[in-house]
Amino acid sequence: MAQTLSEAFKNSLIAAIDRTRNQITWKPGKAEPHLAKRIRLKHLPATSSLSDYESRIIHILNRLDASVYIYEFNEIIYPTVVAQVDSDIWLVMITMNGVLETAFPPDNPEEYLSNPNFSYVGQLGEL
Repeated sequence: MAQTLSEAFKNSLIAAIDRTRNQITWKPGKAEPHLAKRIRLKHLPATSSLSDYESRIIHILNRLDASVYIYEFNEIIYPTVVAQVDSDIWLVMITMNGVLETAFPPDNPEEYLSNPNFSYVGQLGEL
């Protein structure tokens, strides 16, 4: 069931997603290590570039049928967008400022998203 959020919070959530969709911003020094980890774990082909990884992230953030969650940890909220890409469910987690935290396909998406720190908001196209 979707969590009820104020319009102001929904607008902030959408703004964060839009910022990331328009310009992926990585924490300093984190882009290449994230890419290397996705390749090492075989989440991406060995020939993938950072541009390929970012294209996948943007694709997920543009999916109107993507599910939107908020993840709360230590009183910090992370908008999280989840969508199927090929045969995998991918998760894109960002900050409320639109900085990319991570993007990956969880081994067991249902179990991963059942963590009580995640709250379902709704489909991206409905926000």
